[in-house]
Amino acid sequence: MIGFRNTLVHGYMDVDRTIVYEVLQNGLGDIEELKRVFARFL
Repeated sequence: MIGFRNTLVHGYMDVDRTIVYEVLQNGLGDIEELKRVFARFL
């Protein structure tokens, strides 16, 4: 996820929109896990 963020921030002119869509649809597992961890503490 960090590498993807760096690509978006620093290489936005070279970003493949198909890859961005794929990551947004299927590559957010880290965020889902973080959400579960936070929910346990609330």
